[in-house]
Amino acid sequence: MNLLDIALLAILALFVFSGVHKGFLYTAISVACMLLCMMLAFVIMPLVSVRVTSNEKIFTGMLYYTEGSEYIYDVELSKTAITQIDRDDLEEVYNRSDVAYPMDIRIRENIEDAAFEDEDIVTLGDYFNETMVLVTINILVFLALYAVLRAVSAFMLGWRNYAKKLKKLKKLDIPAAIGTGLIRGTLAMFLLFMLCPIVLTVLPFDVVEELVERSTLASFFYQSNFLLGLIPGI
Repeated sequence: MNLLDIALLAILALFVFSGVHKGFLYTAISVACMLLCMMLAFVIMPLVSVRVTSNEKIFTGMLYYTEGSEYIYDVELSKTAITQIDRDDLEEVYNRSDVAYPMDIRIRENIEDAAFEDEDIVTLGDYFNETMVLVTINILVFLALYAVLRAVSAFMLGWRNYAKKLKKLKKLDIPAAIGTGLIRGTLAMFLLFMLCPIVLTVLPFDVVEELVERSTLASFFYQSNFLLGLIPGI
């Protein structure tokens, strides 16, 4: 256990404490709202992402910071059309590129499906570039949409009214409140660690990668992140 593990445990403990303090019903409704906002954000995300990616200035800026083609070890190979590269060479590129999750999976899927063929994107380097930019934009758009939806839902529901109604139940619902508080904290961590692939791409330093890899909790919230698994690469 390193300092990052301790920090994450402390954050989870705060969510548990908040659940106990505010009661089971408040926390359960909060968890339900989080899940609903996530689903709505995923539904709306493609519509917003298309508008963002169509902005050449934003796309170029994202491309500058992600620089996907630089993860390919062979410069000449990065300039080669994917149809002219055999499967063994592609596997070696995948294994040696060290691209952050879930960008690595989306790159593989897009290459296998020739996803950008209609856009005249054919080279291996361009597939890396396009996919990493699109994944980055999709993550940021999802998080932005979630934040807006969550703020609106909190405002509409009026949390304070729910908290006041639970004064007589607080001593009885502590175990349930602890559980829902932990679930709420876990979902919050999954949301936070959606930024991890972007951080690892923009700050490709060994110390950052090692910090995450050596943390049991960070590795779980990142590598087992079901939200990242749902982010598309197109």
